[in-house]
Amino acid sequence: MTNKSKLVLSSMFVFCLAGCGPVKGYADHLGDYVHSMRYHDNFNILQLTDIHWNYNTSTVANKAYLDKLFAAVQKHIVDEQGAAAKIDLVELTGDQFMLANAFHVSSFVEYFDEKAEQYGFEYAIIWGNHDNHGLYNPNWLSKKFKEAKHSIYFDEDDDLYGRSNFVIDLTLDGTKDTSAKWQIANLDSGASFSETAVSPFRDYDYIRPEQTKWWLAEHNRVGDDVPAIAYYHIPQDENETAWQAHKNGSSEKSKFFKLEGFADNGTERGKSDFIDVAKDHNLKAAFMGHAHNVDWTVEYEGVTLGLGVKTGTELYFAHIDAETTDPDMKEGLNSVGINESFDLIGASLVTLKNETGDFDLEHVYYNERTSGDFVRWVKW
Repeated sequence: MTNKSKLVLSSMFVFCLAGCGPVKGYADHLGDYVHSMRYHDNFNILQLTDIHWNYNTSTVANKAYLDKLFAAVQKHIVDEQGAAAKIDLVELTGDQFMLANAFHVSSFVEYFDEKAEQYGFEYAIIWGNHDNHGLYNPNWLSKKFKEAKHSIYFDEDDDLYGRSNFVIDLTLDGTKDTSAKWQIANLDSGASFSETAVSPFRDYDYIRPEQTKWWLAEHNRVGDDVPAIAYYHIPQDENETAWQAHKNGSSEKSKFFKLEGFADNGTERGKSDFIDVAKDHNLKAAFMGHAHNVDWTVEYEGVTLGLGVKTGTELYFAHIDAETTDPDMKEGLNSVGINESFDLIGASLVTLKNETGDFDLEHVYYNERTSGDFVRWVKW
């Protein structure tokens, strides 16, 4: 072996000593996944989902739409709760992008930091199945999320599946030093998975058992009596189970629109246990996105399961026809009491009413129209 080869190997050895250590075990570092915010009654969480900025997106037009949407939401909150009320937290539940470039990513992050300054909120970011489909390295995107001034985002080098698993503890003083009154779980429901690394067949992903165990540990940390709410991107198998029960005459509460499949992983081998476990540990609700033509919400074994309204017009969305003969569309129209045609785009608003676990859910349908924008609020 030459001296040069020895030098290269020695350098590699030193590098590995510095950066090739064992991956961090999540169970020993639960505090590393926690962001704290100050709790108050009527804490408002705005869910935006499947915004899908891409290489063909007009940032000017999309920002104009979001400007109107934010203004409408803020006005509604003030009208309902008083002048001091505001949007406290924005949950971006995946597919912020698809085939985007660095310009669109940078513009998106800058825009949300500007809105956070304007309205006084923080925004949490969860990965969707399309966010890693772009003209950039996913690690670069993760870095942009981490560095944004008002974003809440975690991407730990650990043994926990996914990039965006974290909890937001709503505490008395907004720090980790006082007790939590609510906990908001954010989970990476993944992009796709296969049985083998070389498989050409990809399924929609699922929440892994270790993610459920991680959340359970985080919730135990604050106390099992603390009410919780969860956000993730891809609906899991219990959504389809609830839908089938509903179609078979279940008496569970059901509202809003179900116009296409949930596009969950659909296989027993990819079945999530998150809701089955979390429902026995004070989980009050779970909200997701992913299916653009669905904003259906249902009570499922004591947990409210809901899909957020797709935000904005990028890619596809449902056109709701007031004269429809489609039974699912008619059921949706009847449930929301709307008697005119509109597009199924807008946002979802959750208001945590008190410390005992009560919350309100509202969907807003916001369509830009030349004769005056269409804005309808519907309460769950």
